[in-house]
Amino acid sequence: MLSIRARLINGAFRGMRRSGITRRMVEALGDPVALPVALRKLRRFDEPDPPKRVRRKRNHEVITLEGGPLHLITPSTGPQRRVLLYLHGGGYLIGPARMHWTSAAALVGEGAADLAMLIYPKSPEHDHRATIACAVDAYDVLARRYGAENIVVAGDSAGGGLSATLLTVLRDTDRAQPHAAVLISPWLDLSMSDPTAAAQEVTDHILTIEAAVRAGRLYAGDRDPSDPLISPRFATTSGLAPVHVFVGSEEIFLADCRAFVAKARANGDQATIRVLKKGQHVSAIFPTPEGRIARAQMVALIDWP
Repeated sequence: MLSIRARLINGAFRGMRRSGITRRMVEALGDPVALPVALRKLRRFDEPDPPKRVRRKRNHEVITLEGGPLHLITPSTGPQRRVLLYLHGGGYLIGPARMHWTSAAALVGEGAADLAMLIYPKSPEHDHRATIACAVDAYDVLARRYGAENIVVAGDSAGGGLSATLLTVLRDTDRAQPHAAVLISPWLDLSMSDPTAAAQEVTDHILTIEAAVRAGRLYAGDRDPSDPLISPRFATTSGLAPVHVFVGSEEIFLADCRAFVAKARANGDQATIRVLKKGQHVSAIFPTPEGRIARAQMVALIDWP
C-alpha cells in the first residue's frame, strides 16, 4: 500500500489534470506564441543555484562551460575522489527544481562523493546539439579532475534520457565510460512510438503522450525524434557502463525502460530495472517513504569504488 504522503502527491497531480493545467500546457507546446509565456511562468519555480539546504556545510564551486554552469558541491573538508554528475529532468524545457537538488544530494550522502549539477541549455531556445555538447563538456571536465572510473552519471526524466545518450556518445567518441549510470524514469523515446504507452496514459497522472511528443519535437530540432541520438531507446547499447533504471509502474515511459534494459542485457551489458509498484513518473525522487527506499537502493547499486 502506498504511503499517505505518496497518495497525497498523486492526488495533487490528478487535481492538476482535472483542472486543465495539463491541457493548457499541451496546447502551449504547439503554439509558438503561447509557449514563451507558459515557460516564463513555469521557469519561476526553477532553482538554477543550489538551495541553502544543499550548500549547508559544503563548498560550492561554479565551473563555467560554453553551454551553461556546472555546479560542484563538495564537503567542507575538501573534494572527494568520486563525483555524481546529475542531469535534471523537466522535458528539456525547465529545471532544475528543488527536488532535483535534494534527491541528487541524497545520492551522494555525507561525503560518499561530490555532487555536480549541470544546468544544460533548454528548448526551445536550444535543441539537442547544444544540450548534448554541454553534457559531454561537463563529463570531460569531471573526468580530468576525478577520472572516468570515479564518475557516476544520474538523471531523471529528460535528464535520464540525456544520461543514456551521454553514455552512447562517450562510447562512439572513444571516451572512457563512467563507473555506472542511474536512470530515473528516463525519457528514452521522444517519438513515443511504443503502442503500449497509450494504455499507460490512463494511470499516468503527470505525463501525456501528446505533451511528450510536442516537447520532443522542440528538443529534436531538425532531426527525427526517433533518431538514436535523440531517443536512446533506439541506440546500440553494447559497450556501456552498468545502467540501473528506476521507473514507476503507472507511467507512460515504462515500456521504453523495459525495452532499453532488455536490449542492453542482450548485448552483454550489465543493466538492472526496478519498477516501483503504483509509482508515478519520477516517484523514485519524491519526498516519500517509497522515494527514500528507492534512493537507498540506488546508492547500494552504485557500489562506489
